[in-house]
Amino acid sequence: MMLALRRLLGKLQNRLERRVATLSAGPGGATSSTEVSPAGRSLLLDWIAGDLDDRAFVDRACALEEATAVLEKASIARPANALVWTARAEACFGDGNLPVALEFAERAYTLGRIQPAVGLVWVRMLAASGRRDDALRVIPASLESARHMQDLATRLELCRQWQALEPESIEPEIESARAFAAAGDLDAAIAAFERLLVSHGPRTGVLLPLAAIYQDLVRIGDAQRVYLQAVELEPDNVDALCMAGHCARDLRDTALADRCLSRAFELDPDSAFTQYNLGLLRFDQGRIEEAGQLLQGARAANRGQAWLEDELAARLAQPVERDIADPDWANARSKLVHDIEQLAYLRTHGRLGAAIDPVIAEYKAALDDRLLPEDVSSMVALNPLRYPLLARTYKFPIHAPDPAPPVGPLLNPDLAWGRIEENYLDAKPNLVFIDDLLSPEALAAIRGYCLESTIWNELKGGYLGAYMPDGFSGRLLLGIAAELRTRMPRVIRDHPLQTMWGYKYDARYAGIGVHADVAAVNVNFWITPDEANLEPGTGGLVVYTHDAPRNWDFRRFNRDSEEIYRYLESASSEKVTIPYRANRAVIFDSDLFHETDSFRFQPGYEQRRVNVTMLYGTRAE
Repeated sequence: MMLALRRLLGKLQNRLERRVATLSAGPGGATSSTEVSPAGRSLLLDWIAGDLDDRAFVDRACALEEATAVLEKASIARPANALVWTARAEACFGDGNLPVALEFAERAYTLGRIQPAVGLVWVRMLAASGRRDDALRVIPASLESARHMQDLATRLELCRQWQALEPESIEPEIESARAFAAAGDLDAAIAAFERLLVSHGPRTGVLLPLAAIYQDLVRIGDAQRVYLQAVELEPDNVDALCMAGHCARDLRDTALADRCLSRAFELDPDSAFTQYNLGLLRFDQGRIEEAGQLLQGARAANRGQAWLEDELAARLAQPVERDIADPDWANARSKLVHDIEQLAYLRTHGRLGAAIDPVIAEYKAALDDRLLPEDVSSMVALNPLRYPLLARTYKFPIHAPDPAPPVGPLLNPDLAWGRIEENYLDAKPNLVFIDDLLSPEALAAIRGYCLESTIWNELKGGYLGAYMPDGFSGRLLLGIAAELRTRMPRVIRDHPLQTMWGYKYDARYAGIGVHADVAAVNVNFWITPDEANLEPGTGGLVVYTHDAPRNWDFRRFNRDSEEIYRYLESASSEKVTIPYRANRAVIFDSDLFHETDSFRFQPGYEQRRVNVTMLYGTRAE
């Protein structure tokens, strides 16, 4: 068998070599003036065989003295390869042959306009040939591709080309500053925005992204100062008013926050962003009912009003258009499996009627779509025309109740809350866990809420998230958040509620990786019954004894797990493992790095591991 395999591989090698040799000859096999050396043929062979990707091949080919000949053969071998035509265009441009360079660059752009480097070369060729207006028309799409692919170098070079074509415009400079911010080089971004303010004076398009960077760095005072400059410049700018109010909340300037957010609400009462921020302020002020209405309004602005049972059939009959380019339409196997289980649960428990049966059937059919990836972290846009009921219901609030809290305390009144506070404040670092956090009635209510509410719309790669703007914000949750502030005044009371969310996990996959949160106090509790946990003593939370360095921004301490682990190892950080237990809460300094412990839960919808997180205060506190 091995001999047969070697023969097959040998035949394939010979076939590839003959193909490369053919490329290196002119018509009829006669040697052409662009014959390449054995080294060039070897490079072409590696590329055609798949041992080199396009970028590596082009880079190595361009380093050869015979680059022009090798690239010519490559374009014969793969005439639809945009990067090869781009490289040929650059080579011709370097040789001073602009007409041919322009021809090759246009062909490359026709083949691969979504590739940032291809767009950049086409812009350069157009600019060099005096076609300024054509170049300016290409730049926006090429910039969008560079943003999407996080190609900072190409994005900055496109900005330089743009600036050369429109030296009087401020937009290329703003885009450059935004590019530095997107790449995480916040110092360079701040310097660029500050230069713009000096050279061009205050402009909202500069002030708002600059303030957002300060906010990302938890320099709340600087962020508020810049947001207020934007408000002074444009008093009716809703975004500036909302963010100025948000910063005022963090700085506990309730009067200023109320002025800014109330004005934003007057200007745009239907805005999800406005209702969300004003709802948080009303929560701070103890106006829980009003806060709940505003936050549910934010959900309605994002997803539409919650569907009613008696209108389900009529809703399903209404067509809806879904944009396959919209990331919110992205479909993942784990999300579809969850939704099938949830809809079946609602059907079984009488929350939805027979009208939902065809929807469940269509979701199951979508699971068999050959385009749907098996990889838990992969998503794809299924054809909405093929799955009209999926398109009509996916991420919509089919069943999104706002249950009234049960009568009586929501938190366990028998806990020694004073001692719990002392234990938290005395602990180094600040960390404590509490058993039997919720009253039995509140625990049952929140379990039902999480099982029934069709608000689990954030795809996290094996688990799903439900966030406040999407509806994870009803009276029950707000009541629990408010009682926590009352029961733990020295730890929580003075801290504004930043946000809260729920995560629901699939037993087949892992949980959240190591990260820190942008807040002062983190309250995390679990609600799935203990019987679902197949390995008691695991399945909870791992908290490390070191927090995120103060000079790290959100992207760095929330996403770069490899760097976090290196930092924790260098700091000789220890880890504290709190095992899973239903109705157990872990309260800790949000700056501390933490991650989900390994878990193994029973399969089945009602056995999914569910945790609720509430964040209070800001990281600077």
